[in-house]
Amino acid sequence: MLRRFGLALLAIASLAGGARAQSVDVPKPYAIPLPPMSEPRWELGARYWWSDGKTSFNFTSSKIDPLLGNPTSKLTYDGTNGNSAEFVWRAKNESNTFAKGFVGGGWLNGGTLDDQDFLAGQVKFSDTSSKIGGNSLLYGTIDVGQDFTLLDRAMKVTFGPFVGFNFWQETATAFGARCNRDDVDGAVCGPPGFIAVPFSTKAIQNEPNWASLRLGGELRVKLWDRLSLIADAAALPVAYVWNEDSHFLRKDIGTVPNIVDRGTGWGYQLEAEARYDFTPNWSAGGGVRFWHAEAGRGNTDFVHSQTKVELNDFTSERFGVFGDVTYRFATF
Repeated sequence: MLRRFGLALLAIASLAGGARAQSVDVPKPYAIPLPPMSEPRWELGARYWWSDGKTSFNFTSSKIDPLLGNPTSKLTYDGTNGNSAEFVWRAKNESNTFAKGFVGGGWLNGGTLDDQDFLAGQVKFSDTSSKIGGNSLLYGTIDVGQDFTLLDRAMKVTFGPFVGFNFWQETATAFGARCNRDDVDGAVCGPPGFIAVPFSTKAIQNEPNWASLRLGGELRVKLWDRLSLIADAAALPVAYVWNEDSHFLRKDIGTVPNIVDRGTGWGYQLEAEARYDFTPNWSAGGGVRFWHAEAGRGNTDFVHSQTKVELNDFTSERFGVFGDVTYRFATF
């Protein structure tokens, strides 16, 4: 009896074990998919900019002395070549809000200074030329905006309006003075061609500083898989300039800087670039850039005599070509 009962239990256990074994489903191995590629959202790069610049300004003292002209004095720095290096960057978030900018600096060399002075009736009583011995160039820009995709087919077009700020400083030092033809037969300076001051002597230095509000837009066009065009245009509705004007040989107007110009105005900044992607991350490009800023009203302060006269016009321009290398990545 017990033997039969034991055999029955063993049979039931065997059947249960067989049923349990048949109900187990062993999962088959499968490949784990990789996460989707993220769109590059950060760009960091380096840029070289070669440029040619011009700065001119004039003021009038005729309200203080009616024997003087309007303008009384006009200075023009022309042909100042610039060589500068920049750090450039751009970043945007998942909602396509972006920030971009660059900071750069370098040196100036070459060019001439033409310094003219006038009596009433615009009789030019002095006109001299000096050689610019070079000095420094410093600038930076930061913009914040929003990208909008206008076309996303064979050719992708993106437009991003922005608001930003630009700072731009140039320092140019002029050496010597050669007399040019004037209206008083060289009575003040000397005959045309006469070297009134040796070109080894530092004569005048100017340091204009511009601080400007930028309102504009950036257009990006992806023509093919690797080639893109980038255009950046900004109006400067508010531009403020202050300039330290140092006349080293004019002991009668005190130590340098002995004249400071201040004014407000406007301007614009334009830039266009063609960029080629060598890899999904690395790209190189080249383009052109033009800056213009002018102040139509302000004052010229003779610092040590505390005399202020009217600043008629102050204009700075710089045009050149650049090349850059950029690295792009999805996260910082």
